[in-house]
Amino acid sequence: MSTLDQRTSQSAACAAGQGAVGAPILLPVPHYAQTLDFTCGPSALMMVMKALDPTVEMSRALEMQLWREATTIFMGAGHGGSGAFGLAIAAHRRGFDAEVTVNHKGVLLADRARSDVKREVMRLVQETDLREARERGIPVAYGRLGADDLERKAREGWLPIVLVSTFYIHGDHVPHWVVVTGLDAEAVTLNDPWVDVAGGKTAADMSNLRVPRKDFDGMARYGKARERAAVLVRRRPAP
Repeated sequence: MSTLDQRTSQSAACAAGQGAVGAPILLPVPHYAQTLDFTCGPSALMMVMKALDPTVEMSRALEMQLWREATTIFMGAGHGGSGAFGLAIAAHRRGFDAEVTVNHKGVLLADRARSDVKREVMRLVQETDLREARERGIPVAYGRLGADDLERKAREGWLPIVLVSTFYIHGDHVPHWVVVTGLDAEAVTLNDPWVDVAGGKTAADMSNLRVPRKDFDGMARYGKARERAAVLVRRRPAP
């Protein structure tokens, strides 16, 4: 049994009504499996855009394009992942509203870079993205969004993309973007774009994963610095 399966089986022990703000929410978000190790952010964004606009075609070509727009260039070994501001800008360019919440004003996940040179590149990329986000009028907040906050935003029409550690689901320590697809009194429900095909998993296994509310806060942060980030996306209201 995986770490996620073990913890999900304990969700019934959560007190009824714990952390709930209203009736349960389950958002119809289609699943997309990332095709490369570093494209969880674009894959999560595609799921959200498709849920909000059924005409969006989820494809590997779009996955790569979104990654090109949102990448941090460096992050650990290999290619960089996607930054919160870059994902928000990519959504906004395609006609969606976006908001970003991060818990500090420094460079997100800079500790993952393995040299000062790479950290400086990440700083320049984030600085450029932050400037464009502000020019586009994308709200940027500094703090944290807990499960109750995400529930309130979901009721307002926002779909959350949240930074998590893969330890809870996959047993390793990697920063990862997932989509919040629902909330109820006991759990936060997620679509995880990483599908461990070699381990026998399918897209269905990684759709609407239930994470007990009592565990979500610890899952939705990364590293010793406990970095947090969320990108909220919704349909842009008609003028």
